Amino acid sequence: MLVLGVSGSPRRGGNTEILLDEALAAAREAGAETKKVVLSELKYSSCISCGACEKTGVCSLKDDMQDLYELIGAADAMIFSSPIYFYAVSGWSKCAIDRAQALWARKYILKDPRYTADKKGYFICIGATRGARLFDGAKLTMKYFFDVAGYTPAGELLVNGVDEKGNIRQYPEHMAAARGLGAAAAGAGEIEKA
Repeated sequence: MLVLGVSGSPRRGGNTEILLDEALAAAREAGAETKKVVLSELKYSSCISCGACEKTGVCSLKDDMQDLYELIGAADAMIFSSPIYFYAVSGWSKCAIDRAQALWARKYILKDPRYTADKKGYFICIGATRGARLFDGAKLTMKYFFDVAGYTPAGELLVNGVDEKGNIRQYPEHMAAARGLGAAAAGAGEIEKA
């Protein structure tokens, strides 16, 4: 079993990446193979709406997204992490998600079984503020991204009020929740409902 971790934060070693690493460690301990992709280390650009992928499922832009498409198709579960930027996922995350139009074509036009499978998708998100609707936009974006990529939203870890780099380590309950999410992604447990 392959659990794919996608880090959408440009801040290496930041809070969302710490939680993602914790989740992936738990997935490995449960027997899964893991692969982590840091979006800010890839070279890719925004979708240009050329429509080429709608015929072939292949994006006309030749960049690092090609490898990510294949990893998304190959994985059995995905854990996607992003900080909140202006009540949405980060720009790195959103740019990659917009490029998922090629996955939409693979799923809905070409019926590629790698993207029509009902795999499990998990979302980790941290925001510095405490707004009542802080995660609404990000959750909706992730719901539709998971859909076109062949994943069903299966769990989330949403943390507000944490900003300083590394401060998430001061919250053992969130670190434990990330481990539980990783174990669930590996098929070794259920996520506790809050």
